[in-house]
Amino acid sequence: MPELPEVETIRRQIVHHVQRQTIVSAHVTRDRAVRAHACPDEFVQRVVGRTIYTVCRRGKALLLPLDDGNSLLVRLGMSGRLLVADPHDPVAPHTHVVLMLANGKELRYVDPRTFGQVAIVEGHDPCSMGELGHYGPEPLDDAFTPEMLQQVLAGKQASIQAVLMDQRAIAGIGKIYADEACFLAGISPLRSAASLTPEEVVRLHAAIRDVLTRSIEARGTSSQDAAYRDAHDNTGDFQHQLYVYQRAGLPCRVCGMPVEYRPFQGRRIHFCPHCQR
Repeated sequence: MPELPEVETIRRQIVHHVQRQTIVSAHVTRDRAVRAHACPDEFVQRVVGRTIYTVCRRGKALLLPLDDGNSLLVRLGMSGRLLVADPHDPVAPHTHVVLMLANGKELRYVDPRTFGQVAIVEGHDPCSMGELGHYGPEPLDDAFTPEMLQQVLAGKQASIQAVLMDQRAIAGIGKIYADEACFLAGISPLRSAASLTPEEVVRLHAAIRDVLTRSIEARGTSSQDAAYRDAHDNTGDFQHQLYVYQRAGLPCRVCGMPVEYRPFQGRRIHFCPHCQR
């Protein structure tokens, strides 16, 4: 699933192509991609003729404020991506929404599994939106301090992994970066959030910011199925820097012991039993 670094990568890649551009036409090939609307025609009518101010990110979602006071919300779900293309470029399979822009570019929404969606929502402020208003702090914002992380974790008996992946607690972190942040901090993801000492909270805070920043610099993580591709249809590079995620049974890059996993919410937690306590 695209997480904060992957979505931020796409935001940075598309913003210069779409900001201040008017949507001159729209085409929907699968109703489910715009399921927040009564029908595809309703979505098309509301988006055509609108000018995109810019591209913002909130957690794992993209928000494109429009000139009528509404916004275009894009959720990438498990396998979604946005592509900037020329009209003559081959259309990728599972392209469900195409927006033609006044500059001649197309913004294409591709989603094989269709867990994501595109929708017109009211307003420009994500904090006032029912879809995004419940999100927790952005982990790369200056306001996200060790003290704030301590408040997020305080009193929670759920595992550290569960809290890190809870968008109401911290926005944008999913499976990949929860695994990696816990490893870098030397903390077992199976521990309860409330069990962390102040020193461990400081380490975890630094690890979260470090792994997210480095992944953005590497254009995100394309894991084993290579489902994530950026706005130019290229894979990310951060998978080459991963310590534990999807490395179960392989030697830990630090101590050499096999990386282990535990079932977690239908997926797996990856960790090193020697390096993480």
